[in-house]
Amino acid sequence: MHPELNRRTLLLGSAAGGVAAWVGLPALPAVSAPTADPLVYDSPAAFDVAQEVYLASNPQHNEAGVYAWGESYFLLGLLRMYEAYEDEKYLRTFEERARHVMRTTDRARGVKDYAGRSGRVWRTAGNYTAGHGVLQDGNGSPAVQLRWAGTRSAESTAEVLNVADGTFDLVLRNPASTAVTLPAVSLDPASPSYVVTAVNNIYAASRRWTAVDLRASPAAAPAPEASTVPFASQYYVFAVHTGMVAFPLARYARMVLQSPKLRRGKRQKFAQDVLEAAKAAVEFHDPEWVSRPDGTGDYVWPKGAPIPFDGTIQPYNQSQGIGQVLVELYRATKQSKYKTRVVQMLKAYEPALKLTGDAYSWTYWPPYSELYAGYTKDAGLSEYTPSYPASRQIEDISHAAISVEFVHAAHDAGISAGPATDIQRFTKTFTQNLIRSEIEVWYRVDGTGDAVPANAVQCARWGAYAEQDLLVYQQSLRVYDAVQLVPGQGSHALGIAYLNWAKNSGWRNK
Repeated sequence: MHPELNRRTLLLGSAAGGVAAWVGLPALPAVSAPTADPLVYDSPAAFDVAQEVYLASNPQHNEAGVYAWGESYFLLGLLRMYEAYEDEKYLRTFEERARHVMRTTDRARGVKDYAGRSGRVWRTAGNYTAGHGVLQDGNGSPAVQLRWAGTRSAESTAEVLNVADGTFDLVLRNPASTAVTLPAVSLDPASPSYVVTAVNNIYAASRRWTAVDLRASPAAAPAPEASTVPFASQYYVFAVHTGMVAFPLARYARMVLQSPKLRRGKRQKFAQDVLEAAKAAVEFHDPEWVSRPDGTGDYVWPKGAPIPFDGTIQPYNQSQGIGQVLVELYRATKQSKYKTRVVQMLKAYEPALKLTGDAYSWTYWPPYSELYAGYTKDAGLSEYTPSYPASRQIEDISHAAISVEFVHAAHDAGISAGPATDIQRFTKTFTQNLIRSEIEVWYRVDGTGDAVPANAVQCARWGAYAEQDLLVYQQSLRVYDAVQLVPGQGSHALGIAYLNWAKNSGWRNK
């Protein structure tokens, strides 16, 4: 412990009296609490509050992403709390939740993804995936699949109007975009007003409509009857979702199986089961992994998958989300195949790492990726996102937390891979780039962008780097105190766990 780093020395004076002191940063009710009786965020009591709130949400599956962006953080938080206090109550809660997560895989639930697969993974839909609507011909047979690959996909509709002489008007609507009317279109591929061509011609980055003909032999057919066609979200298993959920599973298994204190009785058998579950989850995504001759590698979304950016290289944080699991699997099994992939991933990180002084910054998309460069329809890269402009945004504090967790995990495993494992430079990214004032952080890793409170509290997820510099802990605690966070989600539980972990030098027990 570090008794000299108590709340008295960390709290600021009256200038830090809450969110109002954040210049230019609006308060968000979701994270702002009454000033009376504030939580002591680096205490077990604060984690107890976060745990109670999270468990009350009672998530049953990942179809809205709540395992990936809630359960995963809570599970990791439980492990960090165990490392902080060596109290096995945190492991018992972890084990209960892990059983629930493993009982609710796609295979266990008897559900499938878009390709008919049912693995030991957790599918998703909703805002993450494309929506499909089926346009029938006048005989009631499926003719054309209409698609929206963007947010609120299930709320999309296609309205058929003004049916006459084999043509019809088609009105495409999605709440995230302006409605589009295609007049006098036809189901005849030979017609200049062929509906598939008309829909695909209106595609734009802000208007994610595409269409494909479902017929084995497309030909002229009677126009559809006037109607409104509903859309349904498709199901897909994201590698990053798998990585986020499987990381704490694999970490738990490694911790137990390598600890003489914990490796006994039923817990040892359960840890072996958890390890097998994490391995199976990772293996589901093996077809997405691409190794390159230069010794680098990434996960690549399959072309034709019903998601935005199918067919392209995934952003760093998404590949590295599953990279975390690979690190723990290597530590638990010593199998070189896991380390090889981690090293390839770390080497792929190098082109983006820009050094300013002693600190790194980097882009969301890899500099060698299709999204970083931008691409046109002629490239034929993607079915659901046929073209997209260059996207060179700097990574933000929350997504970056996944990347730096991966890097620190590799460091802890003794994996060295050049600049991407320079742990001190990543620490400086926090202490030199992200800190804006004594109670503020920046939104992006290059020290730019306003971080509203909901973003700012994600800084505590960089907590592993408190091992290198306690300023990471100090600043995160000050941010929490300034915001007066009311815990409401899994990431809040993890942030609070990291504050406890840093205060009690949890790295001694990792």
